[in-house]
Amino acid sequence: MFKRIVLLSFFCSFGLSANAQYECPVSGIWDHSSKPAQLFFDSNKAEISVHSHANNADAVGSVVIKDIKIDKAQHNWSAKMYSAVENSYVTVQVRPKGCNQLSVYFQGEEVLKLLR
Repeated sequence: MFKRIVLLSFFCSFGLSANAQYECPVSGIWDHSSKPAQLFFDSNKAEISVHSHANNADAVGSVVIKDIKIDKAQHNWSAKMYSAVENSYVTVQVRPKGCNQLSVYFQGEEVLKLLR
């Protein structure tokens, strides 16, 4: 019984971390699939920011995706992604595909793919 309580408290204490809710480690650097850029996934802050960008050095450090929240029932994550068209953050879904790809969808359309 004690072992069960310890294990339950272990899983509950890490329940809010993006890494704890997903079988693959997501923190770290990801490559943008269509631009010479790298993004940094910080699971502690629940956000993704520009790590490097060969075509736009001013973008480095900018938060692209924030408020990442896992939705176990839908098997994806909800988040807010910056939209230059809207000049604000819009609601998106982030779907991991294996351990080496994250796809971001806005209104059902894939708008960003990150690769390892």
